[in-house]
Amino acid sequence: MTTDRSLLVHLFVECRQVEELANCEEDEELWVEAESPEGKPYFYHWQTRETVWDRPEKAKVVGQTELAELIQKASEEERKEREEAQRNATAYAQRAQAGFMPPPFFPPGFPMPGGRQPMVPTNPDEAWNEYTAPDGRKYYYNSITQENTWDKPQVLIDKEAGKSPMDTSSPAPQAAAPVAAVPTATTGATGMQPDAIAEAQAKAQAALAEYLAQSKNQAAQQQHQQQQKKAEEKKDNTRPISSTPVSGTAWCVVWTGDGKVFFYNPSTKTSVWERPPEMYGRADVDALVTKCPEVKKDEPEQKDADADSDGSEEEGEDGGPPKKKSRSERKKEALLAQQKKEKEKPVRQMLEKPLPLEERLLQFKTMLGEKGVATGSTFEKELSKIVFDPRYLLLSATERRACFDAYVREKLEQERAEKKRRMKEAKEKFQELLKEAELHGKSSFSSFGSKFGKDPRFKAVEKMRDREDLFNEYVGELHKKEKEERREKKEKAKKEYLAMLAEQTSFTRKTKWSTAKKLLENDERFKAVESSSSREQMFRDHVEKLGDESLSDIEEEAEREKRLAADAAIAARQREVEAELGDKLRERDLESERHRMQEHQERFNALLVDLVKSAEANWHETRRILRKDERYAECDLLDKEKKESAFNEHIRNLEKKRRDAFFAVLDEHPKITTQTRWKEARRIIQDEEETFSKVASNSERKVERDYRDWQELRHDNAVREFKDLLKETKIITYKSKRMIEENEQHLKDILAVLENDKRWMRMSENHASERDRILDEYIEVLHRKGTPPPPTQQERERRRKETA
Repeated sequence: MTTDRSLLVHLFVECRQVEELANCEEDEELWVEAESPEGKPYFYHWQTRETVWDRPEKAKVVGQTELAELIQKASEEERKEREEAQRNATAYAQRAQAGFMPPPFFPPGFPMPGGRQPMVPTNPDEAWNEYTAPDGRKYYYNSITQENTWDKPQVLIDKEAGKSPMDTSSPAPQAAAPVAAVPTATTGATGMQPDAIAEAQAKAQAALAEYLAQSKNQAAQQQHQQQQKKAEEKKDNTRPISSTPVSGTAWCVVWTGDGKVFFYNPSTKTSVWERPPEMYGRADVDALVTKCPEVKKDEPEQKDADADSDGSEEEGEDGGPPKKKSRSERKKEALLAQQKKEKEKPVRQMLEKPLPLEERLLQFKTMLGEKGVATGSTFEKELSKIVFDPRYLLLSATERRACFDAYVREKLEQERAEKKRRMKEAKEKFQELLKEAELHGKSSFSSFGSKFGKDPRFKAVEKMRDREDLFNEYVGELHKKEKEERREKKEKAKKEYLAMLAEQTSFTRKTKWSTAKKLLENDERFKAVESSSSREQMFRDHVEKLGDESLSDIEEEAEREKRLAADAAIAARQREVEAELGDKLRERDLESERHRMQEHQERFNALLVDLVKSAEANWHETRRILRKDERYAECDLLDKEKKESAFNEHIRNLEKKRRDAFFAVLDEHPKITTQTRWKEARRIIQDEEETFSKVASNSERKVERDYRDWQELRHDNAVREFKDLLKETKIITYKSKRMIEENEQHLKDILAVLENDKRWMRMSENHASERDRILDEYIEVLHRKGTPPPPTQQERERRRKETA
């Protein structure tokens, strides 16, 4: 067997030892229970590291501490077995150097040293033999083809059933079986070829000579390997030398070769230098971190001896030089080496200098990008993608979630920005295509699409609806622009035409259109107005504003009047200057007096605001309170009547505010409506004293008067709003009464429109009969008025009424 096979058997045996120590049945697997950083329990397979949230069936579940103890016990047993094997291997090597033959561990088909060679089968189907592995499992070995298999060959099954193997087999090429000793007899099985026997003997002798040479050099090789081990230990003293689990927690105390100690959590693969909070104040932890455990110096030598012993046994079984490793074996070795590196990676990371937080955040985000984390997913859903990456352990649980959320937000913003940029770029290219198409305000999308449908800029906008919307928007803007240009052109022509008419100084009110037309028809501004009727109408409107005299005569008269007015103004100014000084002094004194009076009035009003808070106060009592204040002496310019008038105005303002607050409380009260009687309302007000104490008056009569005023005000507002609703309802016209008499469906249509309005509902709740009466009266009034006059007539009547 090869070295890979020995390693796999060793691992298998160690795994079976752990499961046997855990008292697992044959159909049970060993699972470990742990907790996530959020405190939620989960389970993982102790070998494959497969993780599940639900408790697995047909499984033996242990805690992390118990698992660590089981592994430690299995390691102790394995170490004892290796020590015993090392002692046996040493004794075996000494005997071999002294001239003894190798121990009796030979493959099937070859004799012990000094014995008689058994019959050698020539048919590969007859060369199968059954053996027992260290774990008790049966395996099968072919001495000719040198094949190993766990499954029972069909030849042995047929042999046990009584069938002849020669019937189902065919001759195979002969191959030399592994030999560890020189056979002493040449007698083979019946029918065996002499050439095959001679060839097997020659190969056996060569294998024996090579084995003896290897045995002589075994001590030198062991010494060389021990020196290499010591050199490696000197080079890498930072490797962990012990790991002790802490009972009651998921943590282990790990010591390194250079005397450093840190804490490692195998379930979360987390390594920290500082002691975790759950291990504070524990004496056993203090003892573990205080004293470094002793390491046996001969441990590397024992490992080397075990390795050499295993190699010797394997060479003894295989017989002869080791076979060249196949590609699959090399892949297995590389995989095992990679797994070993991955297990040691968290420790190496802890021993290295800690990275800054910014660098760890950057590496974590890089990992999220490499794993293809979706922006629309959550941290829990994406956990399976990233949890087995070594960079997952760079951050704590809180930092991971925060970094994940930040990464998702940034990536989502980037995707949105990218999508927005692509859409914007596609729209811009589509706009360029529209500009190049030389469209006009009446262009159609169908003709545009048939002409430019194969253009990449047309296809850049994915949805046809979006293309049509962009096209319609662009064509709509063109149509508006063309329409605006035509309007501006007409407006410009009209202004120029009116300016041309204003330049004519010979026109009067009596000037005829025919005369003016002959005079103006050669002017370009006259031709710019296309409609002849428009030219004539603007001319007539212009001459109506003129007088009987020409513009030149009017300008001359206006100049004369200006000169006369200037002379009169100069004379009046001379008369005013004489009395100006005396009037200015009097006005200044009066203005100063008014400012002082206004200042005293403002001070008194501020005094009332500070001292008078209740609307129930009277002037006689309030005046005595005001006199005690120093600010009262600063209001001497106000006489008694003005002060009392200001007090009454302040009381009216307070009363108005109180009434408004009282009305607001009544509006919002769920038990009081405009139909509630005063007796019921009074009982509610008395029961809810805390609600109404600040807004209700101390006088019950006054409260009743305020309540009735509130009912009347709300009723008037509801009626006024309902009448406004009827005026706004366009379906009610002067024809409504006749249509209702002919068919009641029209009335139902009116009610269907009104019932959706809050103003109708408000009247329906409290004044249903009055609501119907107002509706009937409104329809009757419209019927009596008949057809409404045109808007122009209404406007003239409105102006006439305003003038009157």
